[in-house]
Amino acid sequence: MEIVYSRSEHEYLKSGEVIGFYGDLLDLVKYGVDVEGIVYDDTWTVKRFLNGHRFGLNSRIESIFNYLELDMKLLYRKINELSKSDFKFILLAYLLINNIKLIILDYFDVGLTHKDQKRLIRILRNLKNEGFAICVISKNLVFMDQIVGNVIVVKNNELVYNGKMSSLISEHLKLVEEPEIIRFITLANKRGANLDLTLDSKELLKDIYRSVY
Repeated sequence: MEIVYSRSEHEYLKSGEVIGFYGDLLDLVKYGVDVEGIVYDDTWTVKRFLNGHRFGLNSRIESIFNYLELDMKLLYRKINELSKSDFKFILLAYLLINNIKLIILDYFDVGLTHKDQKRLIRILRNLKNEGFAICVISKNLVFMDQIVGNVIVVKNNELVYNGKMSSLISEHLKLVEEPEIIRFITLANKRGANLDLTLDSKELLKDIYRSVY
């Protein structure tokens, strides 16, 4: 679904927090989060989707497009003409325009370029500071590590972890699919390196530099 929302707070959806959910949307629903999707026709123009049949463009739409770093020209394209990346951010624009503050990103990072992932991370950090509640459903730990504090892991339909991302990486990696960067660090350490476990490539490079010099 890429993005859905809730109208009621939950322990997994608290204002001013971004949590990670390593599982699936149905798992989230199982644990009591009420979700709603976004209804649209992909033959609509973006303007119609965001503004209905109301005449003209209001300043709020322009402000949100600037906030999301979206080109205003997209308003006049049909939804089915958008790139996958633009479509995702248009869906996010819809929630912001309609004052939805409990946002659930459902594998939203899939299909985004590295540049757009960085853009999304900037936006999510800003939304968090503005009091939004955000749940990031993903199995991309490298992506989640850049934005979430706490992460919930559901495996075989059972909740197996609920805690800090840092503790998941340092103590409970067996619960998740090991990221490539962790496999690299583990292999390097077996060959005599002394690198800390991290999901941050910049921190890894610093650690490699320190270990060499």
